[in-house]
Amino acid sequence: MERVLAETRVESVPVPPETSYLGELLRSAQQALLDAILRGGKMLNVPPRVLEGIAWTLAAVAVLLVLRVVVLRLRRREKTGREDGGGALADLGIPAAARDAAAWRAELERRLADGRIAEALEALWWWLARSLAGDRAEPDWTSRDLVAQARQDRRQDLRDIVRRLDAFTYGPRQPGVDDLRRLVGRLEEALS
Repeated sequence: MERVLAETRVESVPVPPETSYLGELLRSAQQALLDAILRGGKMLNVPPRVLEGIAWTLAAVAVLLVLRVVVLRLRRREKTGREDGGGALADLGIPAAARDAAAWRAELERRLADGRIAEALEALWWWLARSLAGDRAEPDWTSRDLVAQARQDRRQDLRDIVRRLDAFTYGPRQPGVDDLRRLVGRLEEALS
C-alpha cells in the first residue's frame, strides 16, 4: 500500500469521520419520522401544537427506550459480577486463552448448572475450539475457522452442529438448558 501511495504521489488518503454514516442514518430516520408526522397531521387536520407534542412524546419514548437498554445491560453486568461472565475459572484469574478443553468443559457444566445460558454458550464455543485446535484457537475465530480445524472425516457432522451453536448464540431466542445439553451430547459424539 505504501509503495502504491508513493508511486502515485498521494500524500494522504482522505478518511471520512467515523460517525458520518451513523449521523446520516440517524438524520434520515429523524427526517422520515418528522415527514410521517407532518403528513398524518395534514390528513387529520391536527393543529401544529398537537403535532409538536406528538414529536416531543416520541422523542421522550425513544430516550426512555435507550435508557432502559443501558440499565438492563448494567444490571446484567452487576449480576454476573464481571464483563466476561464470571465463573470459577475467571475467579481464579485464568484468562480465556490459557484454559484447555477440559477446563472449558468443566466451566460449561458449571454455567449450565447455574442456568447462565449466554455464558454457557461462550464456554461451549471455547470447549469446541480447544478440542479441535488446542492452544492455536483464537478468540476472533469464526465457526468456519473451527470446522476447518477438524479432521476431514468429521467436518460434515461438525458443520451442522456448529451451525446450531451459531443459531443458539446469535438467533432471536435464547435456547434452554436442555437444548444446550443435547447440543453438547451431539458434539461429544462427533468429537469422539
